Amino acid sequence: MDVSAGVGRDDGPVRGERGILPFSMSNEERSTEGRKDTDLYFTHVISGAPNVALLLGHLYLEGHDPSITRVMLLRDGTFYFVYDLPDITYGTTLLPATDEQPFAFAMLGRRGLLRFNPTGQAPHDETLTLPNAYVLHLQQIAGELYACGTQQQVHHRSADGWVRMDDGCHAPLVDQVTCGFNAMDGFGADNIYAAGEGGALWHWDGREWQALASPSVWTIRVVHCMPDGSVVLAGDAGTVFRGNRVDGWRTLTVPALAHLSIEHACLFQDTLYLCAQRALLAFSGGTVERVIVPLEGHLAYYSASATAGAMWTVGDDAILRFDGTHWERFSCQ
Repeated sequence: MDVSAGVGRDDGPVRGERGILPFSMSNEERSTEGRKDTDLYFTHVISGAPNVALLLGHLYLEGHDPSITRVMLLRDGTFYFVYDLPDITYGTTLLPATDEQPFAFAMLGRRGLLRFNPTGQAPHDETLTLPNAYVLHLQQIAGELYACGTQQQVHHRSADGWVRMDDGCHAPLVDQVTCGFNAMDGFGADNIYAAGEGGALWHWDGREWQALASPSVWTIRVVHCMPDGSVVLAGDAGTVFRGNRVDGWRTLTVPALAHLSIEHACLFQDTLYLCAQRALLAFSGGTVERVIVPLEGHLAYYSASATAGAMWTVGDDAILRFDGTHWERFSCQ
């Protein structure tokens, strides 16, 4: 299969509410002065191959209230415009290839628009019916898709389509958002963790949700299941924990990093990288350390995605690729 076949794009190079995961750039950094109307800041990336990344961003001119998500393809150093999505994307994942279809990019907007884009084929959409407000996260667990969001809503894409699976954890919306799941991950359909506002931590055993004693009072934004059976939780105030519901939790928080908010995790070459807006952290060998990226210019880390040969990170206009030894920056003109 040719992974560089594109994603159903316009085949030409480019010319030219706290608690609901607000975009984190300051007003000064998002200034439109000196920028073109087409300038983008990037918030999500999906790695399709070491030389291919799907980038999701927003227009600087729309400031803190974007109306669309602009999707770009970066392949072999060249940028291509793919399309604009009429929703603000909060969740992304790569669906592996099957005997019936090639691998596909999946992008979930906060209002429930889910775009599937198999490589080299036309995209198609599905829509989640939301009980309230927004969905904030899309996760693939044991080959199936799950989504979660405000008021601790949880959705599962089964053979019959999308169904709700939040009986026992969902809190109906009354006047305003009071809680939410920012992230979820699992080892299988009967072993799923979800976490969010105020350190909320829940577990699904295939039959019911159970609230767990949380190791954190801070909002959790990352839930990542590790190959060894442990779970890493991370979030506000630089908090990082590792453990599970059986063995309990051990803190890995570094006091010097307490000013950071950790929003995304990516496992690459046995190291778990944590995106913390203005910093990139690495968890390996039982410790969390700040990664020194030897590149000039503004750097930000909102999202990361990896294949076997490279990890991509994005944040604002910083698009970076790391092959395990060298860092490289790409500029979307």
